[in-house]
Amino acid sequence: MSLELEKHLVARANEAFEPLTANFELTPLCNLHCDMCFVRLTRQQVDERGGLHDANSWLDIARQLQQMGTLFILLTGGEPMLHPEFHRIYTTLRSMGFIITLNTNGTMITEEMCRDTFREKPRRVNVTLYGNSADTYGRLCHNREGYERTVSALRLLRKYDIDTKLNLSMVRENNDDYDDIMALADELGIPVVSNSYMFPVQRTLCGRATHVIESRLSAQEAARLNNKFLCYKHEAEYTNFAKQAVFKALNGTPSAEGTTLKCRAGRSSMWVTWQHHITPCAMMDTPCIDLSTGVTQNLDTTTFNRKTGETETSAQPESTTLPPGDLKAAWKWLTATCQQFPAIEECKGCRLHHICQVCYAAALHELKECGSVNYLCDMAHEELRLLSPSKK
Repeated sequence: MSLELEKHLVARANEAFEPLTANFELTPLCNLHCDMCFVRLTRQQVDERGGLHDANSWLDIARQLQQMGTLFILLTGGEPMLHPEFHRIYTTLRSMGFIITLNTNGTMITEEMCRDTFREKPRRVNVTLYGNSADTYGRLCHNREGYERTVSALRLLRKYDIDTKLNLSMVRENNDDYDDIMALADELGIPVVSNSYMFPVQRTLCGRATHVIESRLSAQEAARLNNKFLCYKHEAEYTNFAKQAVFKALNGTPSAEGTTLKCRAGRSSMWVTWQHHITPCAMMDTPCIDLSTGVTQNLDTTTFNRKTGETETSAQPESTTLPPGDLKAAWKWLTATCQQFPAIEECKGCRLHHICQVCYAAALHELKECGSVNYLCDMAHEELRLLSPSKK
C-alpha cells in the first residue's frame, strides 16, 4: 500500500470516526523486565486477574472489527509471542485480510517462526533494542541473554526479507549505548526510530509510575539525544529542517486553548488491552470499556500535588453499562467520550508546541505523576536552543 493511499484512508477514517486501526495487547507477560516498563506483569499476577484471553475471544473481536471497516492491526504486549496461541492468532488474522504489524523485543523470533508463522508476511516487525551489550541488557532488562537473542532475530528477519524497524527507548541505563546501537542499525541496513521521551505512565494494575520517572533521562539529556537523532534522520537536510522548526516555534500561533486530543486515538484507532478493555491508546487506560461486562469508566483526571505529596481527583461523570461484547457500541461510546476531553490549560499560550513532545496523554500523565508539565517544557526549550544556529 502506498503512503499516499494510507494517508487518504486515515484522513477519511478520522473524519468518519471509523476504527481503521486496532491494537491488540495480547499479553502483559514478558521475558524481559525493563526498569521503565508500565505493562509487564508476572504470570501469577495475570492469573490472579483472570488469566489471558484465548485465541477465540481475540478472533471474535477481529470479526467485529472487520465488519466495522478495520484494516490495520498491531499485535503487541508485553511480548506478544508469549501468548500460547500467538501462531493461530497471527495466521488467522492474516487469512482474514488484515494488514498486521508486530511490536516485539525480538527474543522469541526463531527460524521456524520466520519460515512458517510469517509465511504470510507481516507488514512490518518493530523490534525494540534496549542496548548494545549483554551488560546493558542485564542492567536495564535484567536478562543478559536478551541482547544476543535480539541481534540474532534481526539477522533472521533480514534473511527472510521481512520488513523490520528498530525502536529505541533511551533511558539512563542505555544512554551510553546510543552511538553503537545506531552503528549496528546501519550495519544491518534496518531503519531506526529513537525515543528519548518516556511517558510517566501509570497502569492501575502496576501502581504509580515512579520507576519510569527514576529511569528516564533529564529533560535536557532527552532533548540532546532527540536532537542527535534528528541530525541522523535528516542528514544533509538537517540545517533546513532546523531553520523551519525554529521559525515555526518563534512565529507560530500560540496554543489558544491548551493541549487537546488531536491524534488518531479514539477517532480512527483503538487499543484493546490484554483484559479486553477498550481504550484510546496504550498511554491511556481511561476512558475505557470492559468489553466483557460493558461497564465504562470515564477519563481519570487525577493530579499529583507535589507540595502535599497527595493525589487530587476531580468529580467524574457516572459510568454507564453497554451491551457486553458489543464492540460497535463500545467504539461509539469511546469516540463520543474522547471528543469531550477538557483541554489541558497548562499549555495554553505556548508557542513551542511545534517542537514539543507533548500530546494529550503525555501532558495528562505529567500532571498525574509530577504535578506539572515542567519536564515537557524544559525539554522543548532545550530542543529550541539546540535547533537554533550556533547554539549547540
